[in-house]
Amino acid sequence: MRYRFKESDLTSEKSLWDVYVLSRKILPNRFQVIFVICSMSLLAINAFALNPNKAYLLHSVRRWADFGFNFSVTTLGFLIAGFTIFATISKPTMMLAMMDHVHKASGLPTLKYNFFAFIGVFISYLFFSAVYLMIILLGEPGGVFASLAYRLPASECVVDAAAKVGYVIVGGSLISLLLSLKSFVFNTYATVMNFLRWEYHEMHNNDQNS
Repeated sequence: MRYRFKESDLTSEKSLWDVYVLSRKILPNRFQVIFVICSMSLLAINAFALNPNKAYLLHSVRRWADFGFNFSVTTLGFLIAGFTIFATISKPTMMLAMMDHVHKASGLPTLKYNFFAFIGVFISYLFFSAVYLMIILLGEPGGVFASLAYRLPASECVVDAAAKVGYVIVGGSLISLLLSLKSFVFNTYATVMNFLRWEYHEMHNNDQNS
């Protein structure tokens, strides 16, 4: 069978950054975006107006970062294991056919669109795991961040602003990671259904030819 794509197109991405850049063509779910924005808005209202207590905000950021790191690392392990099993059982002929088909909304090959949707979730978990780890290691009381911040002019204002912004970002990131699981589950379901659809057409064509 002749394909319209080149062999080199299959391995055109040379790093995870290349994958991330291309995965940005996949638009996020509208519900997820609205929900995260609304949640971060509520967190911002609490941090800047309702309860702007610096000690409370810093404690929440550190506690959430610890929880977020454990959650993201544990979940990432399950996601990668599941994705690996799924990728190994998929038929190469089906994946090559998907590579030959272009996803209209993104302009990406359908194969890479599906894989980028999965890998985009992995990248989110990896990135925020690193953020949470930095907060755990460097943001503890008397840690590097605190030591540097209190050496700056107007240090109290700097720490206060950092606590409020960190409260909103860390809280919003946890909600975003949780919602990304919803997208991951649906993408898994859709890909499995496409796999079954491919099998159905293969069996149907074989019956017609026999």
